[in-house]
Amino acid sequence: MDITPIVARLSVIADSVNALKALQSLTYEEFAHDHILHSSAERDFQIAIQAILDIGAMLLAELSAKVPEDYTGICLGLAEVGILPADFAQKLVGMAKFRNVLVHLYLEVDLRRVYHYLQHNLGDFELFAQYISEYLAKLK
Repeated sequence: MDITPIVARLSVIADSVNALKALQSLTYEEFAHDHILHSSAERDFQIAIQAILDIGAMLLAELSAKVPEDYTGICLGLAEVGILPADFAQKLVGMAKFRNVLVHLYLEVDLRRVYHYLQHNLGDFELFAQYISEYLAKLK
């Protein structure tokens, strides 16, 4: 298995998380009233979540003949094949739904929700990267 595309996406996740961490010191008011800042956060969340979903699809394609048709299936599929714990896969389902809001329902984005994720959920991206790195290390 060529892990190069997976490693590249792990790097994208790390870059997005680092950019998001730079915004964590902002108050909600500073964040919400600066369009450039909250737009940047939304985009970095979108990119990082998309990279997670892409990695999941690649791994599932490698491990089975059928890749799930939707993002929920990708997240849960990673638990089914033992790459992620089931409870963490459920968190990813929530991330995928958030990504869909950012991409398709951009008029309905709740900045308080974005700010909450900024303050409390960046570790989930790092945990995902850790799980994937551990899985890739087993392949060697």
